Amino acid sequence: MKNTLIAVGLILVGSICILLNSFLNQSNQNRLNTEREHRAVDDIGTEISLYKFHHKYGTERMGEVIASAERLLNAMRNPEIHLSKEEIDLDLHKLTWLWLAATPTTEYVALNASGDFGLITSLSLRKKLKELNSDQEKLLQFEAIQVRYVDQQLKPFLNRHVDRTAIDTYQKADRLITSHHSSPLENASRDLLTNREFANILGDLLFCTKRIMLPYKRMAVIIKEMEGIISTEYPSVRVEPYDPF
Repeated sequence: MKNTLIAVGLILVGSICILLNSFLNQSNQNRLNTEREHRAVDDIGTEISLYKFHHKYGTERMGEVIASAERLLNAMRNPEIHLSKEEIDLDLHKLTWLWLAATPTTEYVALNASGDFGLITSLSLRKKLKELNSDQEKLLQFEAIQVRYVDQQLKPFLNRHVDRTAIDTYQKADRLITSHHSSPLENASRDLLTNREFANILGDLLFCTKRIMLPYKRMAVIIKEMEGIISTEYPSVRVEPYDPF
């Protein structure tokens, strides 16, 4: 009887030790998962900050491209609109501006590849991260189309008709500086306002560039929603502004 009680006691102690060890292991694993989740959300916050930077400057640059193309087209359609040679030259220069905002590898892709996407316990954040990645993929495609058109169609056409070295731009801190230079070469930019091929090029450029603005607008909404989710559900994570300057 005594031996039986001892055996039962040992079994109970062993069971308790196993349960306690299992509980401690699970608690430790939960802690590690929470830490990994917060690191992942912190990385998402860093990505959001980068996208906000690209969205701001991409919207401004592509907006200038659209405005310049529409201004030139309007002058071609309406003879009563008079643009000075300086205005025409500047608009021609802005037509070639490019801005690449999309990245081929997003945090959504990285988390899926590592198997850590399931660590994100916020279903709303996971949903928005997937939506952001989808718009990134569309933006990559639209940007590639626009860059290819500018490099293969617009620039060669302008190279045949005007001196593109008369105007250049460079980045200074967070501002884009435009410089004008005198040119000894023939630069008949005003003649382009009666060129049918140029009018068609402007139409195609507008089509390509306006398609880029669509994912920009959707991404701006998604990013704002993601910031709200992170602020509410992960208050310890701060989305710091991205400043490359």
